[in-house]
Amino acid sequence: MPYLTTGLLHSTSYHVDKESSMLSVNISNDDTSTVAVQIEGFFQSGTAKMKYVEEFFTLTAGTVVLKNYFVPFNSFEFVLFISSKAVEVSVWSKDSNGNLTSEELRVCQRDGPFDTQACQEDRPLSIT
Repeated sequence: MPYLTTGLLHSTSYHVDKESSMLSVNISNDDTSTVAVQIEGFFQSGTAKMKYVEEFFTLTAGTVVLKNYFVPFNSFEFVLFISSKAVEVSVWSKDSNGNLTSEELRVCQRDGPFDTQACQEDRPLSIT
């Protein structure tokens, strides 16, 4: 099961107003069967990582879903667990009007939620 993370993002690093910024996650199921998706969102509070989004859903074959999350924090991270490598995911930041505020956010794939090694290379959040 692929485990993907945006890594810790800082709202000042992509020049958005943190009070009105959104994170959009576009998920496309290119598999031939239904897949399971779990999305978790965290914000940084001091040295602690606090969960504020936890969503689990299934996606039937050949369908696409767009999820939007408000991120009114200085630092945040999103992680995704997906039951198939045939699913494509892209993550974008948007302003309060729904306009893209940066290029596609870059992420890395980890071996699991307890993998603490730094990612060797960043890449767009996409599995093919």
